[in-house]
Amino acid sequence: MARKRHRKSINPFRIRLDVQRPDWSSMLDPDKPVEVDLGFGRGEFILEMARNRPEVEFVGLEIRQYLIEKVRARLQEDPRANVHVLTANVKRHLSTLFDPGMLSRVYVHFPDPWTQRKRHHKRRMVDADLVSTLHTLLRPRGEVHLMTDKSDVGTEILALFEGHGGFENVCGAGQFCLGSTTGVHTREEMYYIGRGDPVFRLRFVRKADGED
Repeated sequence: MARKRHRKSINPFRIRLDVQRPDWSSMLDPDKPVEVDLGFGRGEFILEMARNRPEVEFVGLEIRQYLIEKVRARLQEDPRANVHVLTANVKRHLSTLFDPGMLSRVYVHFPDPWTQRKRHHKRRMVDADLVSTLHTLLRPRGEVHLMTDKSDVGTEILALFEGHGGFENVCGAGQFCLGSTTGVHTREEMYYIGRGDPVFRLRFVRKADGED
């Protein structure tokens, strides 16, 4: 198998982007649910999901401009009206891009390359603030799907969502999911599966307000 090229580590606190909230009313069909891929990489997952589910509006956020350009080029060759990609820093811009209750699903796949040094942990995308933001932006019974190849990151994410109190672990309290939660595999997921490495998958549902 070809050697995997690891992406460059991006410190989100050092990147300044002038991100304007789009006019969603002119971009999105109000009758379709909205699903967001946080850090879509090369875009295979979001494009495949959009192909399989034309009844859904997909929005991808990515901090690396060259990947935005790659996906936009693919959309020029193979247009999909239900895919929209934006340059954004998730840790800075997510809460201002969408209204509360606007999202039906959020995907977070292999978000954190910083696992070796404790001083890098503050860079991680998934933290208590993100969990709270997702709880605000998701509609009741909306979902969050997550994957990582790092057991410590997966365990930390599991604790953050279960500790919040506003999410239900679909795969069982304290448990990871045994297989794909979407039916579509990402490039990184297939790489780790091919190596025989574990992939830690999680799926949470936002509880309705007042739901225990």
